[in-house]
Amino acid sequence: MAVTEEVVAASAQLLRTPDQILGPFYPVQQAPVLTGDLTRSGRARGTVLHLRGRVLTSAGAPVPGAQVEIWQANAGGRYAHPNDSNPTPLDPNFDGFAITTSDAQGGYRFKTVVPAAYPAGPGRMRPPHIHFKVIGQREQLVTQMYFAGQEWNDRDPWLQSARRKEALIVSLRDAPDDPGAKAASFDLVLAYG
Repeated sequence: MAVTEEVVAASAQLLRTPDQILGPFYPVQQAPVLTGDLTRSGRARGTVLHLRGRVLTSAGAPVPGAQVEIWQANAGGRYAHPNDSNPTPLDPNFDGFAITTSDAQGGYRFKTVVPAAYPAGPGRMRPPHIHFKVIGQREQLVTQMYFAGQEWNDRDPWLQSARRKEALIVSLRDAPDDPGAKAASFDLVLAYG
């Protein structure tokens, strides 16, 4: 019996996005931005990043109504967190924490900035990354999104320990409708939604 393309496509399953650590700088004293714009209408320092993606089940179905949180360092590599001792100044026009809800097709979007690497201890740097926490209808996921081509990616213990680390790395491209800005897509796969 020949295997048809439809049978192969129907049996294909998406793999769950790898888990990552919550990190030491989860926003504890900060209210999240609910508009999806962390740049305070483009006034934040650094390169604007239009970030979008979809929340999906392993069967490829959209997960509408999922809560998607992001938090990150600013364009200088500093978190707005009381335990971040990085001497880089905070950006008063950057909100490093936001929450949105996925739409009927599982889509989400944020307007943020490309974060910088930051010191994580003597002789150690964390590569630029954005933290995600997704609360679906049946499960939750905590992960991180990294950027292709960053020198610290190959030395980061958390990225290197991830199974399927390539699933956590995105490429930046020029944003089509915002000169000088970048864009990236990052789909988040939950097993059941």
